[in-house]
Amino acid sequence: MSGNNPSTPVVNEKISKVGEGGTGGNNFNIKWLITTVLAIWPWLLASITIALICGNLYLRYTVPWYLAKGEFLINDSKKSESSSGDDVLDAIKSSGNKINMDNEIEILKSRSTMIQIVKKLKLNISYTIEGRFKITELYYGRPFDFVVADTVDDYYSCKVNISGPNNVQVLEPGGKLIQTKWGDTVYGAGNRKFILRKTEFFDPSKQQYSVDESSVFDAATGYLNSIDIAVLNKATNCLYISKQDPLPERAVDMINTLMEVYKAKNISDRNRISESTINFIESRIMTLGEELNGVETNAVIFKEEHGITDMKSQSSELVTANTALAEKLQEAQLELDITSSLSDSLEKAGDRSMTLPASLLMNPGLVGLMSDYNKLQIDIENSLIAYTAGNPITKNLIQQRKEVKQNILDALISSKQQMQVKVNKLQRTVDILSGKIRDIPNVERLYLDYSRKQSIYEELYLFLLKKREETEIEKSSTVADAIVIDPAINVGPVKPNHAHVLMLSFLYGLFIPFGVIVLRRALNIRIISKSDIVKLTTIPIIGEIGNNKTSDGFAIVKNSRTIISEQFRALRTNLQYLLPDKSEKIIMITSSMSGEGKSFIAVNLSITIAMSGKKVILVELDLRKPKISKMLSIDNNIGFSNYSIGKATIDEIIVPSGIENNFFILPSGPVPPNPSELILLPRSEELFKYLRDNFDYIIVDTSPVGLVTDAQLLNKYADTTLYVVRQAYSYLQQLNIPNELYYSDRITKLNLILNDVVANRGFAYGYGYEEGYGYGYGYGYGYGYGYGYGYGYGYGYGNNGNGYYMEDVNKKKKKGFRKWFRSRNK
Repeated sequence: MSGNNPSTPVVNEKISKVGEGGTGGNNFNIKWLITTVLAIWPWLLASITIALICGNLYLRYTVPWYLAKGEFLINDSKKSESSSGDDVLDAIKSSGNKINMDNEIEILKSRSTMIQIVKKLKLNISYTIEGRFKITELYYGRPFDFVVADTVDDYYSCKVNISGPNNVQVLEPGGKLIQTKWGDTVYGAGNRKFILRKTEFFDPSKQQYSVDESSVFDAATGYLNSIDIAVLNKATNCLYISKQDPLPERAVDMINTLMEVYKAKNISDRNRISESTINFIESRIMTLGEELNGVETNAVIFKEEHGITDMKSQSSELVTANTALAEKLQEAQLELDITSSLSDSLEKAGDRSMTLPASLLMNPGLVGLMSDYNKLQIDIENSLIAYTAGNPITKNLIQQRKEVKQNILDALISSKQQMQVKVNKLQRTVDILSGKIRDIPNVERLYLDYSRKQSIYEELYLFLLKKREETEIEKSSTVADAIVIDPAINVGPVKPNHAHVLMLSFLYGLFIPFGVIVLRRALNIRIISKSDIVKLTTIPIIGEIGNNKTSDGFAIVKNSRTIISEQFRALRTNLQYLLPDKSEKIIMITSSMSGEGKSFIAVNLSITIAMSGKKVILVELDLRKPKISKMLSIDNNIGFSNYSIGKATIDEIIVPSGIENNFFILPSGPVPPNPSELILLPRSEELFKYLRDNFDYIIVDTSPVGLVTDAQLLNKYADTTLYVVRQAYSYLQQLNIPNELYYSDRITKLNLILNDVVANRGFAYGYGYEEGYGYGYGYGYGYGYGYGYGYGYGYGYGNNGNGYYMEDVNKKKKKGFRKWFRSRNK
């Protein structure tokens, strides 16, 4: 026969294509989902109920988080500044110094800002009280305050027991118990000193509280990034500040305090420029005051020495003109001195920061550049709070300051040159007038010189006093560039989201049972349902036999109407389509391994066929492990092995079954040492020829084809072969054996029988009802088979008023949840 078989590569190619176009290639379908839900709905209901209970418990004992929101506006103060009234210059200054909202947000979220908030609200001290199932933190409404009385900034923890309206106990972790009174200083471990003070919410009925104090730095670090700040509209400078917190009052206080801290810092930064200007003016006032006192003293001394009381009127006009020019010369010289002083200060300062007194100069361009320089200096300091010196934003600001400084130096140099030209020109004019005044008496000329200097110093002194007062007024009236549009309010709870948690609980309860089923199905290595077979092979399934509950192995009783009886009758009917020719009589039954139910199928199929009036013989050719003789209580001392070696005749080895008159048995005989060789003997052919002539059906029970070759040797006598596969027993991989035999044509008309089918077993492994098959004990079942030979057959049964079968009595006695559950797996 090997010469007619296809080559191994061809067989493997055929096997590899199995299931590619079959309906079983898809592991998931709507029918599987619906039938699985109907089968396991009690478990689904229990799982969903438990999940919802867990979800409600989570919502019951989870501390809710609340959301607080506030709105903050940051103005651009540069837009309102004007030093010269030049609209063009003001526009240039405003566009070049527009506020950077990202920098302001980083300042608001910086650690230094959070440290100030923690200090103001004392957030480094937490108060908690233990409940039955959870610990509750207190903020608003706490019955006492923990007031630190020393400078120790370290972690400290204790428990406070309220003993009454006057007494209190402090229990430290080391077990030390301190008895004290409200308002007294308590000396704790580590030289810690603190005071416990009652609040308006004091309640002596509450007993024990826990107090934990951490360092301000650690507390601020813990709160970093807990406040969210966002610019929702890029066209405005409005900041939306929000915070989530289990204590809504704390979130509201933190947002409001954050806005207050920022406003105070903004005012402080702006006042620094005014203070710097005031300090510069004060130093100039002191210098001018000394010079003015010196001129006045010299004038008095000069008049006393020379007895001067009045000047001649004839020199008035000349002196007046000379005085006016001298005043202009002095003003130009003073401005030149101030310009030189500022230039020298800038050059000596190098890269060090300094604040420039912009209001002392008359040059509008220089005043604008100095204002820009001062603003950049403040922006750099603010940037260093949020970023490092190497940050691109900080480096960019430093570069801008450097460029502005260079522009100031260039402008000062240019201004000095212009002022020097002006001074020289005035000086030449004054010299000409002075030459004309030489005719005036020397005493009068000297007196007028003293008077001129006195007048100039007085005007400069009054000018500086006026500027100082203006700067002081501006400082006292400074307000923050930030405005609180909406103070923080508690919006309400945001988590846990009740609907979300309950929905997730429902989904978990729904999908966990499915997950278990799918996992078991994925890990399964055995055949559980018909779909497993359809996915791995295209060999026809001729029948499905249910689970046998009897202990003797006989599932068929005369006039029986049980499910399994009807299944064997369906198998008997289907065999008529497999063996349409009357000469086709021999049915060989085999399997992959022992224990799959070959003998059970062979015996009960033989009985079923015999009940139909056909003469049937069951040939026991499982020579290595015979079971049928023992099952039927037949003497196995004489059988096929005796006949093969000529020790017995055919008539001697054929015996009645004792069950049906038309049912005969051909036992295997004693177990031989060489079963395969006995089958190959010529007497085997003579035996099967005799059986064809004298029986309507010959059913041959052979050894498992997956273990030995007996079935392949007997195939030449068989007209069809039934390959038994047992549910939850046969391995999926073992289907490769019938596949190879089927596609290589080494077995004639190979068909499969699925044995020991239990519907609920499939659900336990994650299978719903499969296409063409499904039943449940106690209510009904249905079949649908396709054979691949041009035939098809199917029918169904039920007991809804006109049933065609009768259940076993033992099955009707099932009670409890298992019967109730199975009865719904239809």
